[in-house]
Amino acid sequence: MQNNQFAHLSADTAPATMGAGSQTYAVVPSVAGTVTGKECLVYRVEDIARMLSISLRAAYNLCNTTTDFRVLHLGTSIRVSKASFDAWITRAAN
Repeated sequence: MQNNQFAHLSADTAPATMGAGSQTYAVVPSVAGTVTGKECLVYRVEDIARMLSISLRAAYNLCNTTTDFRVLHLGTSIRVSKASFDAWITRAAN
Protein backbone atom coordinates (compact mmCIF):
# COMPACT_ATOMS: atom_id res chain seq x y z
CA MET A 1 0.00 0.00 0.00
CA GLN A 2 1.15 3.56 -0.69
CA ASN A 3 2.23 5.87 2.09
CA ASN A 4 -0.62 8.22 1.22
CA GLN A 5 -3.52 5.85 0.61
CA PHE A 6 -5.91 8.67 -0.37
CA ALA A 7 -3.68 10.30 -3.01
CA HIS A 8 -5.36 8.43 -5.85
CA LEU A 9 -8.95 9.49 -4.98
CA SER A 10 -10.71 12.24 -6.87
CA ALA A 11 -14.30 13.26 -7.58
CA ASP A 12 -14.27 11.94 -11.14
CA THR A 13 -12.91 8.45 -10.49
CA ALA A 14 -14.68 5.19 -9.81
CA PRO A 15 -14.73 3.79 -6.28
CA ALA A 16 -11.30 2.67 -5.12
CA THR A 17 -10.61 -0.41 -3.05
CA MET A 18 -8.53 0.27 0.03
CA GLY A 19 -7.19 -2.87 1.64
CA ALA A 20 -9.13 -5.66 3.35
CA GLY A 21 -12.04 -5.37 0.92
CA SER A 22 -13.37 -2.03 2.22
CA GLN A 23 -14.48 0.58 -0.30
CA THR A 24 -14.64 4.32 -0.07
CA TYR A 25 -16.08 6.85 -2.49
CA ALA A 26 -14.61 10.20 -3.26
CA VAL A 27 -17.69 12.39 -2.87
CA VAL A 28 -17.22 16.06 -3.57
CA PRO A 29 -20.20 18.42 -3.84
CA SER A 30 -20.16 19.70 -7.41
CA VAL A 31 -22.93 22.32 -7.24
CA ALA A 32 -25.50 23.33 -4.65
CA GLY A 33 -27.98 20.54 -4.05
CA THR A 34 -26.11 17.78 -5.85
CA VAL A 35 -23.43 15.36 -4.85
CA THR A 36 -21.48 13.82 -7.72
CA GLY A 37 -24.21 12.14 -9.74
CA LYS A 38 -26.93 12.11 -7.06
CA GLU A 39 -29.63 14.66 -6.32
CA CYS A 40 -29.77 15.81 -2.69
CA LEU A 41 -32.94 16.51 -0.74
CA VAL A 42 -31.36 19.21 1.39
CA TYR A 43 -29.09 22.23 1.09
CA ARG A 44 -26.31 23.14 3.50
CA VAL A 45 -26.08 26.69 4.88
CA GLU A 46 -23.04 27.22 2.65
CA ASP A 47 -25.21 26.39 -0.39
CA ILE A 48 -27.87 28.89 0.73
CA ALA A 49 -25.25 31.63 1.18
CA ARG A 50 -23.80 30.98 -2.26
CA MET A 51 -27.22 30.88 -4.01
CA LEU A 52 -28.41 34.10 -2.36
CA SER A 53 -25.00 35.84 -2.66
CA ILE A 54 -24.94 36.61 1.05
CA SER A 55 -22.36 36.02 3.75
CA LEU A 56 -22.23 32.75 5.61
CA ARG A 57 -23.18 34.57 8.85
CA ALA A 58 -26.23 36.12 7.13
CA ALA A 59 -27.25 32.69 5.84
CA TYR A 60 -27.00 31.21 9.35
CA ASN A 61 -29.08 34.13 10.70
CA LEU A 62 -31.70 33.56 7.99
CA CYS A 63 -31.87 29.82 8.68
CA ASN A 64 -32.15 30.39 12.43
CA THR A 65 -34.96 32.95 12.19
CA THR A 66 -37.09 32.09 9.15
CA THR A 67 -40.41 30.31 9.01
CA ASP A 68 -40.66 30.74 5.23
CA PHE A 69 -38.90 27.45 4.43
CA ARG A 70 -38.17 24.26 6.33
CA VAL A 71 -34.94 24.20 8.34
CA LEU A 72 -33.70 20.99 9.94
CA HIS A 73 -31.44 21.16 12.99
CA LEU A 74 -29.49 17.91 13.28
CA GLY A 75 -27.24 18.17 16.30
CA THR A 76 -24.94 21.05 15.45
CA SER A 77 -25.65 20.78 11.71
CA ILE A 78 -28.28 22.76 9.83
CA ARG A 79 -29.90 21.48 6.66
CA VAL A 80 -32.59 23.18 4.59
CA SER A 81 -35.28 21.26 2.74
CA LYS A 82 -34.53 21.70 -0.96
CA ALA A 83 -38.21 21.53 -1.96
CA SER A 84 -39.36 24.16 0.55
CA PHE A 85 -36.40 26.49 -0.17
CA ASP A 86 -36.88 26.23 -3.94
CA ALA A 87 -40.62 26.96 -3.54
CA TRP A 88 -39.82 29.97 -1.31
CA ILE A 89 -37.28 31.43 -3.73
CA THR A 90 -39.69 30.95 -6.63
CA ARG A 91 -42.47 32.76 -4.74
CA ALA A 92 -40.08 35.55 -3.76
CA ALA A 93 -38.97 36.02 -7.38
CA ASN A 94 -42.54 36.62 -8.61
